[in-house]
Amino acid sequence: MKYDIVAIGGAMRDIIFYTDDGLILDNPKDPLCEKLIAFELGAKIYIKGVYFDSGGGANNAAAGFAKLGLKTAVILRVGQDREGDALIKEIKKNKVDTRFIQRDKKISTGFSCILSLSKKKVHTIFAYRGANDNLTFPNKVSASLSTKWLYISSLSCPEWSGILNKIFRFKIKNNLSVAWNPANVQIKAGYRKLAKCFKKTDVLIINQDEAKELVLSVKKTKKLAIRVLLKEIYKMGPKIVAITVGPKGAYAYDGKRVYYQKEMPAKVINATGAGDSFSAGFVSSLFYQPENIKQALRWGVANSTSVIKKLGAQKGLLTKSQIKKR
Repeated sequence: MKYDIVAIGGAMRDIIFYTDDGLILDNPKDPLCEKLIAFELGAKIYIKGVYFDSGGGANNAAAGFAKLGLKTAVILRVGQDREGDALIKEIKKNKVDTRFIQRDKKISTGFSCILSLSKKKVHTIFAYRGANDNLTFPNKVSASLSTKWLYISSLSCPEWSGILNKIFRFKIKNNLSVAWNPANVQIKAGYRKLAKCFKKTDVLIINQDEAKELVLSVKKTKKLAIRVLLKEIYKMGPKIVAITVGPKGAYAYDGKRVYYQKEMPAKVINATGAGDSFSAGFVSSLFYQPENIKQALRWGVANSTSVIKKLGAQKGLLTKSQIKKR
C-alpha cells in the first residue's frame, strides 16, 4: 500500500471539562512560563460540562491530512481496552488506515484531561501517556511502508531517541520528506540532543514558547523576537521552520524570506487541537505545492481557526475545497 503521508506518535482519549472558577496569573520572571492558571487551594471546583473526544498529536493531524485529501496511515499505540477500540473506530471513520496501530496488552490507552476556563477561552492539559510510552517503529513496518511524507508528533515515549533515529534512517534510505512537531520531552532535551535529526528535517513546526526554549538551550540571550527565533532555529538544520504565535497567527522561514499569516476572525469555543490542525493544513499544502510557503501558512491558520470554533480537536477540520475558499 502506498500512502501520501504517515503520521507517527500520540493517540489519546481527550476528556474536556469546563469551569469559570479559575484565574490567569502573570509570571513575567519566567520567559518560558509567562502565564499561569490558578485555583484556590483546597477549594471544590465545579465543572460546567464534560466532553469525550478522540485526540493525540499524530491522531489529530492524521484526521486533518485525510480530510484534505491525502492518503493517510498512522503508527500509534493504544491499549487492548474499550478506549483503544473506540479510538480505532473513530480513526477508521476519518478514512485513515489503521493497519499499523499497535495494541498494548499491559498498559491502557492514554488520555488527556483538558481543563478549560470557559470565559477566558484558555486551557491546560494533564496528560497520561499510557500505551503511547511503549510505541515502537519495528523493522517489519518500515519494510512494508511506502509513503512520500512522514509526520512526527507527540512522540514522548522513553525510547523516543532511538525511534527518531530509526525514522530518519528510513527517511534517508527512501528519500522521503519529514515534518516534525516535537514533543515536550524533546524540546526540554534541548538542541544538542536533537541536532542530528534537525539536520534531516524538512519541516519543523513549533509554537513560540517551544522556539524560545530551543534557542535558550543553545545560548542565554534576551533577543527572543520572533524573527530572531526563526533564524536561530533555521541554523539548527530544518529546511523550513514554522512558528505559531497563538491568536496572532503564524510565521515561517526557509532561509530566504520570513513569511507571516495573521489570525483569521473566530469566536473561540475551545483551542484544543489548534496546533495539530495548523500542522495538518501547513504540511498538506506543501504536499500539493512544495514551494508555496505563503499558501501553506494560510492553510494552516485557516484550518486552526476552523477547529477552535468547535468543541474538540477534530470536528472543525476543513476539506480541500473548503480551505481553498478561506
